[in-house]
Amino acid sequence: MAIKLIASDLDGTLMSTDHLTVAGRTKNALWSAHEKGIKIAIATGRALSFTKGVTDQIPFADYVVCSNGASVYDRNSGSFIYTNVISPEITAQAVELLSTLPVYYNIYIDGEIYVQRGTEKYFKNTHLPTVFLEEFASNLTVCDDIVTQTAGKRAELIDVFYGNDECRKVIFDFFESNGLVLTSALAGVVSATAVGSDKGSALKGLCRILDITSEEVMSFGDASNDSTMLKFAYYSFAMENGDDICKASARFSAPSNAEDGVAQMIEKYALSEE
Repeated sequence: MAIKLIASDLDGTLMSTDHLTVAGRTKNALWSAHEKGIKIAIATGRALSFTKGVTDQIPFADYVVCSNGASVYDRNSGSFIYTNVISPEITAQAVELLSTLPVYYNIYIDGEIYVQRGTEKYFKNTHLPTVFLEEFASNLTVCDDIVTQTAGKRAELIDVFYGNDECRKVIFDFFESNGLVLTSALAGVVSATAVGSDKGSALKGLCRILDITSEEVMSFGDASNDSTMLKFAYYSFAMENGDDICKASARFSAPSNAEDGVAQMIEKYALSEE
């Protein structure tokens, strides 16, 4: 069956190892798929505002599944076509709790990223390139009082760099007691979204809108937050650099992002079809 939609995670998957660049071979493969009539979606834990650097490189991308599936943005119409967000009440409780803990956290709201001024001292970088972190920092809305500035708003996603086991327990207990979906794209980081909000659910909803079956979808990922998307698509690929949960969720494997694995599989499975 012909592939009609390609959905790819960004960091560790579509992006080069600098987390900022879409390699030439990957851009060419996506462009060829686009020219063939295949829809292109990026599916990421990033907020919409932090995907512009990617879509500037692949401006023909049709959709952005952002904040781990909390929303889907149609780049052709310039509008959100799907949202599933955390209630204002739980968002407020989460922000109040996190503001009392020695942790760095981000609140994603309406495509933007909110952060409390001063919490950057709790951020511990494990392996992300400095240039990527500088780009990330330039996309933040820094708050003097994040509790007040986010009051009454609904979070798409809450990211917490929890630091130690004691903080981890408090944070996980709160998220789990409120029924939030927990995933991780990086060691030491937990991402919380609303019930039923994940990349797989968002991709399934997009396919319903486009009248595309799972057998006509190609998906790529490297981390546990990609697992639902990989389980949904028939042509699902875990990157060689992916984690164990990701690899267990995919039907196929792909070379690492450093080896243009996404491009190689698009060339083999989507562009070589008769």
